[in-house]
Amino acid sequence: MSKKEKETPILADEALGKSEAFVLNNKKTITGVVLAVVLLVVAYLGYTKFILEPQNNEANKAMVVAVQNFEAGNHAESLDGDGINMGTRAIADEYGNTKAGNLAKAYAGLSLAKQENYEEAIQYLEDFDGDDAIVAQKVKHALGNCYAHTGDTDKAISLILDAANSANNEAVTPFCLRDVAAMYEQQGKTAEAVELYERIKKEYPSCVLVLTGEIDRQLNSAK
Repeated sequence: MSKKEKETPILADEALGKSEAFVLNNKKTITGVVLAVVLLVVAYLGYTKFILEPQNNEANKAMVVAVQNFEAGNHAESLDGDGINMGTRAIADEYGNTKAGNLAKAYAGLSLAKQENYEEAIQYLEDFDGDDAIVAQKVKHALGNCYAHTGDTDKAISLILDAANSANNEAVTPFCLRDVAAMYEQQGKTAEAVELYERIKKEYPSCVLVLTGEIDRQLNSAK
C-alpha cells in the first residue's frame, strides 16, 4: 500500500471530525435557521390555503357575471358592475393577487379600451401577469393597440411584434402582423408592411384573414 493510500482514511476521519465539530459548535445557529425555514413554509402554506384560495374562489364567482357582460358587449357593466354584481375593475383592485383577480385586470383593461379610455386601459393591461401563447399574447396585442391610440406607435409595434412571435399560432399571430403592417403603412414604411402581409399569406394560409381575401386587399393597397 502506498503512503498516499495509507493517509487517505486518516484525512477522511479528520474531515469528518471537523464537520462534526462545526455542527456541535454551531448547533444553535443551524437549529434556528432550520426552524425559520420551516416557519416560512408553514406560513406560506397557511396563507395559500386559508387566505389566497378563499379569495380566489370569491373572485371567480364575481367574474362570472362580469365576463358574461363583457361577451355581451356590455363593457360599462362588465367594468363597473351592474349594481348587484362586482365589475372587473373592483375585482382586479380587491383580488388582484389571485389568479381570478389577475384575469380581471385583463378584462378591465379591455373594457376600458373599448370605451376609448386608453390611458387607464394601459395601466390594467400592463399589470396583467401572463405568459401563455393565447390569452397573454392577446392582452399584449391589445396593450400595443392602446399605445398606438395614445400616439406611441413605436412602442405599439414593439409590443405587438413580440406578441406575434411569442404566440406563433394562427389564433393570434396573423392579427398581430396585420395591425403592425397597417402601422408601418401609416409611417410610410411600405416595404415593411408588404413583407408582413406576405408573411401572413405564407405562414398562415388557412387563417380567416387570408381566406376572406382581407390580406390580398391590404397587400394590393400597400403596393
